[in-house]
Amino acid sequence: MTNSPSPRGAGLALLLLCAANFLDAMDVSTIGVALPAIQTELGMPATSLQWAVSAYVLGYGGFLLLGGRVADLFGHRRVFLWSLGIFAAASIAGGFVDSGPTLIAARLVKGIAAAFTAPAALALLLSVFGEGEKRAKALGVFASTGATGFVLGMVLGGAATLVSWRATLVMGAPVAILTLAIAPFVLPPDTRRGEGRKHFDWAGALTITPGLLLFVFGITNAAAAGWNDFFTWGSLVASVVLIALFLIVESRHADPMVPLHIFRRAKLSHANAIAALFQGAYVGFQFIATLYYQDVIGWSAFATGFCFAFGGVCVMFLAPRFATVAQNRGTTGLMAVGVGLQATSYILWVVLVGHIDPIILVALNQIPLGVGYAMTYPAIQVAALSDVEEDKSGLASGLLFASFQIGGGIVLAAASAIFAAAPHFGWDPYVGGIVFVALLAILITLLAAVGPKTSTLRPQAYQAAE
Repeated sequence: MTNSPSPRGAGLALLLLCAANFLDAMDVSTIGVALPAIQTELGMPATSLQWAVSAYVLGYGGFLLLGGRVADLFGHRRVFLWSLGIFAAASIAGGFVDSGPTLIAARLVKGIAAAFTAPAALALLLSVFGEGEKRAKALGVFASTGATGFVLGMVLGGAATLVSWRATLVMGAPVAILTLAIAPFVLPPDTRRGEGRKHFDWAGALTITPGLLLFVFGITNAAAAGWNDFFTWGSLVASVVLIALFLIVESRHADPMVPLHIFRRAKLSHANAIAALFQGAYVGFQFIATLYYQDVIGWSAFATGFCFAFGGVCVMFLAPRFATVAQNRGTTGLMAVGVGLQATSYILWVVLVGHIDPIILVALNQIPLGVGYAMTYPAIQVAALSDVEEDKSGLASGLLFASFQIGGGIVLAAASAIFAAAPHFGWDPYVGGIVFVALLAILITLLAAVGPKTSTLRPQAYQAAE
């Protein structure tokens, strides 16, 4: 049942949920620019340094499905508050780490906490706001804060690093604590308390969670150690076995953790595919462009991070408006145009790099990239959640966020492999890597354009049919 708080109460609830979403997304990228300072103080070898970033993604991507389902069964508000509290505690602990392993552990715990916070927050938003324009605007604001947090993470991390690299770990804690203090008085109470405990699908959880963890670990390790490394292919093989076992368990379980029929929902499946590929293309571009700006042009970490600020501003101001457009006019065309603009930005970068002033290159690249991201991200969320009942909103949110995280890892690993191999074929590694990203973006544009135009069934009809 959807709650109907006062406009002021709904606005405050949205602010709190967006704050948590911003923190979750920001932490994906905020520590990247602090790695040189971390290496100097903690003496971490280069082989383990990348795990200061990847540990968060590992926990986030590996536990998202579990987090979404736990929120559905045990209460969205309860899970949101507990996981946000753990996130705040891990943030504070991160400021006191004294070695590489403790830093990686703090980042892993934060990622796991975010995996429970993010789907619970989105499910709470759907509970607070009913159907129609209010929900569209709320989804747009929520999507814009998540995308802005991710895009501006490097900018904020670079600014924090001017004070101390430890500030990049701690700076989210005050916002999380303030949100925790207010949220119990604003967010709607859970309507189901403890009912899911006896029905919880432990077999599903114990196969899909390590399966996703090993998958994320494998593709992340591939970016650092290569595809021939034992830990890369060994993890991926083990993950395939566990995910296959999970599918067998879910097909036979009376109350499965992930009802397999949810993948028959055309808009949800299409949105998840676009989310994985579109986010992957962006992460791949960001990775290679960041290396180019620092290693070739010689810009500082802060200046490099600031290159992506315009895209974040575009998302912040335009995403809420595009969410309303998606709700009222459909999502398929909006996603296609948005990814098409991103493809255009990547093509511009390839054609113009080395031929014009780098500052002009950044400006020409960031305009279509920022507007395209602002169009695509909220359209994906609206599409994914438009055919989902409230009691499955946490699961659907977990699937969506997992698509973003896992897709980013897969494409980043592929882009990194092409970047490393390009010189062996006489190609410029930066151009070769982003040509791959541009070609992928063109294919994503075509995939987005052939998506379902409208839902054939509303959530109630799906519930009856299943």
